[in-house]
Amino acid sequence: MATDLAARLNPMRDAVLGLHRELLAAERIAWEAMHGRVPGNAEFLQLAINDPWFLWLRPMTVLIAAIDEAATEHSPEAEARVSTLIAAARELLRPSDLGTDFQQRYFEFMQRSPDVAVAHGVMMRELFSATR
Repeated sequence: MATDLAARLNPMRDAVLGLHRELLAAERIAWEAMHGRVPGNAEFLQLAINDPWFLWLRPMTVLIAAIDEAATEHSPEAEARVSTLIAAARELLRPSDLGTDFQQRYFEFMQRSPDVAVAHGVMMRELFSATR
């Protein structure tokens, strides 16, 4: 059963991870415009983890971890958990200028970054495919 769940969740996970990567890249550009160039990826990772500038992305990081955990779950409740997780992902990853802090920031990045908009489209396709 866990293998079936993994096969169903992995494409969604990859798409959400790709979207997260694009949001981080766009946010890095904004951060560097304000604070100067980050010398390397290791330093940027530390910023992304520790700097309050990137705190708004934490719900997406938590979502990715939850997808990873669900893909390896072996319990009888795993299928119900996956359905709940997909619903939570749909709610979180809904850009809105009137939504939560995350949704508002996400909306801003959708407007200004074509790469984020494309990654959003890929993610939505996989998110809806995961429900089948």
